[in-house]
Amino acid sequence: MDEYRTISELRKRSVISRDGLKIGRIIDVVFDSNYRLHSFVVGGSRWEELSEFLGIIEDIDPVIPADAVLEVTEDSININIPKDKLKHKLEEGVIPEDAFTYNELKRKKIFDKSDQKFGKVVNLIFLPCGEPALIIGGTRMEEFAESIKFEENIDLLLPIDYIDRIDLKGIKLKTRISELQLTKDNKPMDKETQRVYLNSLKRKGEAKTQLLMRPKPEEFHDFARFH
Repeated sequence: MDEYRTISELRKRSVISRDGLKIGRIIDVVFDSNYRLHSFVVGGSRWEELSEFLGIIEDIDPVIPADAVLEVTEDSININIPKDKLKHKLEEGVIPEDAFTYNELKRKKIFDKSDQKFGKVVNLIFLPCGEPALIIGGTRMEEFAESIKFEENIDLLLPIDYIDRIDLKGIKLKTRISELQLTKDNKPMDKETQRVYLNSLKRKGEAKTQLLMRPKPEEFHDFARFH
């Protein structure tokens, strides 16, 4: 991708197969044991998802390998696999046993190196270099904002490389919160600055932790990139 995208954004687009058929919309993201993007899980209509949840029909959501995505447009996500060749998540080997998903990450607590709790996952960004990064928010982030004398709500961009491990307890960071390198003068990036910064990350390993200004409610519609 030439520009960064968030999972919030991608979920609004239809996934289209190589033969031009609509498959559905992204409902989850799969990461391998090395925290790298593995694949996307695609769901059907709300009725189909409800029927699967209730056990009326089998839960056979298609899985799209990350490298099968050809193009992301304003309306669609185009892939290079015909619809009838797609594998689903219940097939053996389609999703690795040691993989984890974005929906699982959102339910986990985050701890720094000294086991101090620190926020929660509120969004996921796909950078132009192909790497994912997490957006951390929540009550603990608000407390952190107060500690650096910033009164408004802020979020934190957390590149995947900052994660030490993910287990049943939660997400463990490689460093202490106090040691995180943050935006200059602890001022969060405004909307335009963070857009330019995120789009500049075209090489793997370049992303750093950054403070991001959370949009105000009235800006929500125009700020779908983050929420």
